[in-house]
Amino acid sequence: MKHNTKIVWVIGTILFLSQTAWSQVDDQQDGEVQDAEIVIEKERKIKLNNERKLYEFIKWKPERTSVISPPSEFKWYIYDVANEPVDFEPAQASVSENLRTYRHYGKAGLGNYASPLLDVSLTGASVVDHMIGLNVKHRSFGTGEVDGENSGAAVTELNIFGGLIREQFRLESGLNYRLEKNYYYGYPEGTVVGNNDIKHRANFLNLNLGIVDNFDDDDWAYRADFNFRNYSDNFNAKENTIKGEFDLGYSEILYLNTEVVLSKYQDVGIDESRSYFRLNPYYRLLIEGLILDLGISVSLQNDDFPDLGSSRFFPYAKASYPLLDGYTVFAELDGGYTFNSLYEFAGEVGVLNQSTTLANSEQLFDFSGGISGNPTERLSLTAKVSFQSVRYLPVMVNNVLDQSRIDLIYDVENSKIFAFIGKALYEINASHELSMGVNLFSYSSKGYDQIYHRPTSEILISGSHEVLPRLQAKWNFTFMGGLVARGIQVTDPDVNLEAISKLDLELHYQLKEQWGIFLSGENMMNQNYSRYLYYPQRGIQIRGGATFRF
Repeated sequence: MKHNTKIVWVIGTILFLSQTAWSQVDDQQDGEVQDAEIVIEKERKIKLNNERKLYEFIKWKPERTSVISPPSEFKWYIYDVANEPVDFEPAQASVSENLRTYRHYGKAGLGNYASPLLDVSLTGASVVDHMIGLNVKHRSFGTGEVDGENSGAAVTELNIFGGLIREQFRLESGLNYRLEKNYYYGYPEGTVVGNNDIKHRANFLNLNLGIVDNFDDDDWAYRADFNFRNYSDNFNAKENTIKGEFDLGYSEILYLNTEVVLSKYQDVGIDESRSYFRLNPYYRLLIEGLILDLGISVSLQNDDFPDLGSSRFFPYAKASYPLLDGYTVFAELDGGYTFNSLYEFAGEVGVLNQSTTLANSEQLFDFSGGISGNPTERLSLTAKVSFQSVRYLPVMVNNVLDQSRIDLIYDVENSKIFAFIGKALYEINASHELSMGVNLFSYSSKGYDQIYHRPTSEILISGSHEVLPRLQAKWNFTFMGGLVARGIQVTDPDVNLEAISKLDLELHYQLKEQWGIFLSGENMMNQNYSRYLYYPQRGIQIRGGATFRF
C-alpha cells in the first residue's frame, strides 16, 4: 500500500511539472510573458539613462572673463583696474595619485598700492538633484597714480548659485551683489581735491531664475529666464529693471523667442519708465546638412526720441552648413532695437557722469558670417566678419566743463561698423594650452568724426602651463589700439591715446595637498597707459599670498 501510494505521488508530481512546463512553452509562443519581461526591463533602463547630474547644467563658480568684447552687442571694453583683469581660478594642481575631490577653494593675498585680495568659493555636498554654491570676492587698491588715496578703487562681490533638477524640468538660479568704490580723479593736475568730494559708490544687484525643459525627446521644448537688476549710487541715481526671456520650440522646426523688459530710471530731475519687447518667430529647414532658420524680428519700445519709432520689423535669417570634415560655415541676418540700461553703462565705465540720458539703439542692419573648425584634434579656429548700421549708437566722451566725468551721448546719424573677429585655442598637451583672440574694427559716422573711446584693434593671447607637477603658470597679454578721446580743447578736441600693451602673470605652487602659495604680477611691462582720457592707470602691481582647498 505504501509502495502504491509512493508511485501515485511520483506520477502526480511528474504530471504537474509537465503541465507547468507546457504552459510556459505556450506562453512563450504567444509572446505575452516574454514581451512583458522585456518592457519592464526597458523601462528601467530608460529611467536610469535619463538621470542627469547637476554639474552638467550649473557652473556655480564664475566663468573666466574675456578681455575681448563682442562688437555686435555694443559692449564697452572693460579695462577697469578695480576689477581683476586676469581671473585666475584657485589652483587645483595635485600629484597624479591624488584622486580626492575638492569642493571649497580660497585665495588671499596682499600687494603694492595697499592692495588686499580675497576670493573664497564654497559649494554644498555633491547631490544628484540639487546644488548650491557661494563665492565671495574682494579686491582693492588703497592708492593710485594720482594724489594717493584720491585714485584708489575697490570691488566687493557676493555670488550665490543654485540648481534643482526634477524629472520634467530643471531650475537654475543665481544672486549677484557687487559694491564698487572709486574716485573721479581725472581733474587737472595741481587741483586740490578732497577725497570725500570725489568718492563714488555704486551698488549692483542681479537676481536670476531660469527653468528649462528636461525632456530631450519631446515634441515641445521650452526655456524661461527671469531677471531683476538694481543699480544705485551715492549721487541719487537709481534704476530697477525686470527682464523676461521665453523660448518655445515645436518638433525642432518651429521656434518662438520672446524678450520683455520693464525699467524705471530715477535721478535728480529724472523719473522715467521704459519698456522694450522683442518677438522672434522662425521656421527651421533641414536640407542635406544645411540648417536654415527663416523668420521675422519684431521690436517695440517706448523711448521718445526724434526719429526713433515705437516699432520695427525686420527679416530674420540664420544658417549653418558643414562645409568640410570638421568645418562649419555660418551666417546671420537680424535687425531691430537694442535695450540700453544704466546698469550696463555704469558697470563698464565707473566714472560715468550723473543724470545720464538713456535711449535704445536702433540696428538698421546687422549681418555676420564666418567659419569655425578643428584643423587638428588639439586646435580649434573661428573667423567671423560682421557689418552693422546703427542709429543712436552710445558714445563716451569727457565732459567739457568737468573733464573728470565721462558723458554718455548718442550718434543720431547712421553709424556703420565693420568688424573681424578671430579666435583660436590650441591644446599643446595635457599640461599646456594657448588661446588667442583678435578683434579689428572700422567705424564711420555722419554725426562724429570719431567713435570716441572705442578701439579699432584688440588682441588677447593667453596661456596655461603646468611647469612642474606642483607648479602652474598662467599669463595674459593684451593689446588695444586706435583709441581716440575728445578733450576740452576747442581748436583740436580729438586726442589720440597711446596704444595699450599689458602683460599679466601668475605662478602657483602647491605646497601640500590642501595648501599652496601664489605670486602674481599685472602690467608687468609697467606701461603708463590711460583707457579713458585724464585717467592714468597703475604701473606694475605685485601680489603674493596663499591658497587652500578642501
